[in-house]
Amino acid sequence: MYSYLYSAVIHGVMAEMVKVEVDISRGLPGFNIVGLAGKTVRESAKRVRSAIINSGFEWPVKKITVNLAPGNINKYGSHFDLAIAAVLLECSGQIKIKNKENKFFAGELNLNGNINHVKGVLSMLLTAAENNYLQAVLPGANQKEAVLVKNLNPYLLKHLHDLNNLEAAAKRSGFKPKSNNDSGLNYPELSQIRGQKSAKKAVVAAAAGGHNLLLIGPPGCGKTVLAESIVKLLAPLNKKELLETASIYSINNNLNELNLKKKYRPFVAPHHSITSAGLIGGGQIPVPGEISLAHNGVLFLDELPEFKNSVLANLREPLEKKKIKIVRQQGSYYFPADFQFLAAMNPCPCGFAGVKDRDCNCSERDIVRYQQKLSGPLKDRIDLQIEVLPLKKDEILYENSAAEEINYLKKIKKARSMQAQRYQDTGIKNNSELNLEEIEKYCQPSSSAKKVLEQAYESLKLSVRGYIRLMRVARTIADLNSNPQITETDLIEAVDFRWYAEKSEMLL
Repeated sequence: MYSYLYSAVIHGVMAEMVKVEVDISRGLPGFNIVGLAGKTVRESAKRVRSAIINSGFEWPVKKITVNLAPGNINKYGSHFDLAIAAVLLECSGQIKIKNKENKFFAGELNLNGNINHVKGVLSMLLTAAENNYLQAVLPGANQKEAVLVKNLNPYLLKHLHDLNNLEAAAKRSGFKPKSNNDSGLNYPELSQIRGQKSAKKAVVAAAAGGHNLLLIGPPGCGKTVLAESIVKLLAPLNKKELLETASIYSINNNLNELNLKKKYRPFVAPHHSITSAGLIGGGQIPVPGEISLAHNGVLFLDELPEFKNSVLANLREPLEKKKIKIVRQQGSYYFPADFQFLAAMNPCPCGFAGVKDRDCNCSERDIVRYQQKLSGPLKDRIDLQIEVLPLKKDEILYENSAAEEINYLKKIKKARSMQAQRYQDTGIKNNSELNLEEIEKYCQPSSSAKKVLEQAYESLKLSVRGYIRLMRVARTIADLNSNPQITETDLIEAVDFRWYAEKSEMLL
């Protein structure tokens, strides 16, 4: 007797369809799984047997062979339990599954037959939909992932005996959507932050043009809260980006950290003690790291010099290529890493170098050594470097104008609209992606701005990379000011951002 069903296996952040075949024949009773099955899959034999018996079904006392095809792909994960149990019950004639060629199965079984939540279901569902599967049989606890894929009809089950009648079981299960934790609602509004006009302009420019940003200042001046405020300035995730990001979070089993209702972009802020594997991804079977969790969102590294140099060096490739490649003996894994990079640091170990009315206990050698923890290649990839100064008395005691937020959002939306129109059909998303050739095409300065550019070249000793970064920022500032051409005022403001970097001895 032979039968089959379909499941999937995660490879990186993508899923590959797997055909689960069962053959029940005469011979010495036994249960064998073939097809490059990992330890977790091989252990499913005992879980499936106990679940079938405790659900009121009979265990076939015959020779049972399970094959997971194709045989050249490593299979791992407890989500194969449900598919193996279902195809075995159908093969032994205890249940009948209609239209099985259009059904996808995933779920982990308890010994009593209950079906548990499994991670990575969203990636599997997206692959199943691409391969024209119409129905998915899943644990009820995976409802949040199931409702995100519109082309699949989900059957959400609580127990293995629900396989007797999928339609009836799905109707009476009565799963209610879990309330979202409203992740992101606690992030501050930029208008609520007191003072820091120059730093706010830099955050707005970073949000409008997709620029990487480094905030340099003493403790308590508001660097972290400025970085967090960018979340509500960024455009919401579109449908494609939402599915991409949610599938990564589903693999890491932390989908609740995303705000699926508000569609806020992810804001990931790892601790400085993080390892390279934790940041870029890794493990015996590689899983996404923090940079992949920040895909389509923001990666924020607070206290940047406190991170290990080897960890920071791993950021070079993803910042350039927007993805990371991890190689293992069983193959290569690609993880997406298209994020906006924000960082904050103190000017010295004690934090008060150059701060008025505060004493710095650090020697010049300590300050230089502290700042040199940031490598040149990493600094080369940061367009904006801003000095954040301590607040004055009036800025601390008196509130800001309530109209600021509206102006920020309106200007950012207008700037994004200008970029979308300018780069239509070019593959460029925002100003931060412009190269030298594209800068010469899209970033033409006015005659008066050219004089400012010449002066900036002399005073800042601009390299080619410095020139590119300066013009990227100037283009964004011009967009924020609704200027089709870069004006003198736009370029002066962009140079000011470079001047802050020079004052902090962080000029690229």
